[in-house]
Amino acid sequence: MKRIIILLLFLLFPGICLSTPTRLVVRVRANDAKFVGTAVGGVKVIIRDYFTGKILATGMIEGGTGNTKVLMKEPIVRGKILSVGKNTAKFECVFDIKEPVKIQIDAIGPLSAGIDMHKETKTVWLIPGKDIKGDGIMFVFYGLIVHPYSPKPHQFYFPRKKVIIGAHVAPMCGCPVKPKCLWDAKNFKVVAHVIYNKKEIAKIPLMWKSVSDFEAEFIPKACGGYKVIITAYDNANNTGVGITGFVVIPKKKYDILMKWR
Repeated sequence: MKRIIILLLFLLFPGICLSTPTRLVVRVRANDAKFVGTAVGGVKVIIRDYFTGKILATGMIEGGTGNTKVLMKEPIVRGKILSVGKNTAKFECVFDIKEPVKIQIDAIGPLSAGIDMHKETKTVWLIPGKDIKGDGIMFVFYGLIVHPYSPKPHQFYFPRKKVIIGAHVAPMCGCPVKPKCLWDAKNFKVVAHVIYNKKEIAKIPLMWKSVSDFEAEFIPKACGGYKVIITAYDNANNTGVGITGFVVIPKKKYDILMKWR
């Protein structure tokens, strides 16, 4: 019946051009890891007309990280679908188009990554009726998420009081880093650069402490503000940076301040 109606429309209105629903799937995979989804805040997707800049669709890549066996253990051969499983993270939308449309896809995230967040862009033609499905348009996010958890920003210490410098370090998918696992802690190098009076006064390797957490100790001697830049990299060309800082004040002032907290 549908085909008959379309044929009649073309016969009655020869110049008519009908819109065709065309599906688009967008996904993000972390380099040397799994899909990026809900567990790390998701990824914002903005789709624009390439030539005019008009926003055609927006949404979020959400869902799970995918099948570990397929992504990380089995050989990847040409044509193999990597996004197996119903809950593997994706953004999906449908466009009603009458003619080919060139689009620009912006992927921004993961939203929990702070200063390690990406903004990546791809362009592609949408052709009426030709769905882009399965793995869809695939972004690969290089990098590491580095979240300093100690010291807290502007946390107070007094001279020669031990400061624990700690950071949570993970691939863009948020997958766990620990010894003898797919993301082996020994392949990650995490270093704290301590800055005082605009000079680097210490460069301290952070050691693996617990799942994805790396720590070291630092003992400040002088009062004032300290900046801590934590760098991380792995054997797969992923890099990341986290930044925090703390303040050292005289012991008497510290005791008074803590008394009123």
